Amino acid sequence: MTMVAEPLRNGRFADLVLRNVTVWTVDGHRPRAEAVAIKGNEIVAAGRNEEVASLIGKGTRVHDLQGRLVLPGFNDSHTHFVLETLVAATAFSLYRIDSLQEVQRRLQANALAHPDSEWLYGSRWSNHLFAGKWPTRSVLDAVEARRPVAIFDIDWHTAWVNTAALQRLGYDASTRDPDGGTIVRDDAGMPTGILFENAHASIPSIPRPADKVYAEWLSKEVESLNRLGITSISNMESRLDNVELTARLAGAGRLNLRINHWPELPKGLEHARQAQSSCRGSEQIRIVGLKAFMDGVLSNRTAWLLEPYSDAAGTCGYPVSNVEELAQRVLEADAAGFQVVIHAIGDRAVRETLDLYERAGRVNGKRDSRHRIEHAELIHPADVARFAALGVIPSMTPVHLCAPSVGEYLHAGVGSLRGEHAFTWRALVDAGANLCFGTDWAAIELERPNPLEQIFAAVTRIPPQEPDGGPLLNPEQCLSVEQAIRSYTLESAYAEFMEPRKGSITPGKLADLCVLSKNILDTDPGQILETEVVMTVFDGRVVYERL
Repeated sequence: MTMVAEPLRNGRFADLVLRNVTVWTVDGHRPRAEAVAIKGNEIVAAGRNEEVASLIGKGTRVHDLQGRLVLPGFNDSHTHFVLETLVAATAFSLYRIDSLQEVQRRLQANALAHPDSEWLYGSRWSNHLFAGKWPTRSVLDAVEARRPVAIFDIDWHTAWVNTAALQRLGYDASTRDPDGGTIVRDDAGMPTGILFENAHASIPSIPRPADKVYAEWLSKEVESLNRLGITSISNMESRLDNVELTARLAGAGRLNLRINHWPELPKGLEHARQAQSSCRGSEQIRIVGLKAFMDGVLSNRTAWLLEPYSDAAGTCGYPVSNVEELAQRVLEADAAGFQVVIHAIGDRAVRETLDLYERAGRVNGKRDSRHRIEHAELIHPADVARFAALGVIPSMTPVHLCAPSVGEYLHAGVGSLRGEHAFTWRALVDAGANLCFGTDWAAIELERPNPLEQIFAAVTRIPPQEPDGGPLLNPEQCLSVEQAIRSYTLESAYAEFMEPRKGSITPGKLADLCVLSKNILDTDPGQILETEVVMTVFDGRVVYERL
């Protein structure tokens, strides 16, 4: 039987029909269909071709897609999209640059292009490309000694700065490390120019341009997401002015994307409530929660572990937040009805975060809070079942497992025994957790936030950049293609309380869809990387097409 929404039972015709397709609806009541009908911005039917044909009228736009696969629009549950748009337009990129001379060339070009900038900014460098050695301020000083320079690494947990920046920050041999941060020093105790976590927190933010300019940048970048089949994202560390800007763009019909913003979890909730009220009632720009950090990352040994790192005796990493202060903020936000998401990568950080959420339930009373843990890369086996038991959502990024050098620093840092508990997607799903996926764009070693690369990594645990290799770690944790798609669609919608309105091809839900060139459900996983998005439908409109 065809699933049909009530409004069309009285004989009105659809605006758009996709027929002769393979539809995987991600709806357990009817997972497969041959055609989809859309009226306005909602799906009104999904079923057999002959059944949906009755909804085609003279004004219906019909696409015969010759058996191609139709899925719900991809929902990237963890991005830094709005910030990355600013960074890409103003800072210089060191993505995959492994030459210090090229670093200097790009810094010099940026300095010439921004003669009036107080600070110079760069991004997306990777330490493993410099033979695993942390670079120093002298490399930057040779090009720019007058103005402060700050270059953030690919995940923004480490900053590489010049001497002028250290002086501006007040860092010298006598400066103590800030709480939750590290000033890397040479043998004489002098800062080398590498700053971990909170040690670079006082670097000024990249200046934001006028709304008109920023809006043009955002609109252009949204087009690139639509080409990848992405119709929804969650945007981390959102500022109020950016929330308001995206809301205005959406209201003017200039933003073909749904954005779930996540402002930082503050000590007080006044600004959070103000930001939330600015987009209340919208299905396109929303705020349901707030974000905080528990620890750092494994690559620079700031992820917080239960036991010391294998290659750094006595070092377990550390929390980047005062845990008790964070607990009070979580309790306050939970009591006010906010969802909370906390970055936690090490097994100690994951456990402490689960403990915080459990405490919130005891103190404030249990509710459908859907608090989240972002990344959860290393989970002690005793804590896997706690996710489902507490209703906590693991929000993970498959390609984080497959990024260059991850295998090396995992094995070196946590050893093979603890490494068996890294990126445990299958264990979490089997335990009943609602696992959602995102790219962490652009804090990841990817050229673009392609969901198909993430799905390939989730299904194979093989780096998309090296598809002919073998699984990097724990192949028993691979997911089926169906589950990986579900985590990128319906589970991502669930993770933002929007599963009644999106995430599956179900009549009555928002018409956000994508069409793939190949049926990745019925082919060898290697074909996933050969597959492209050939059409994206957002809010009932075709916003990208390449048939």
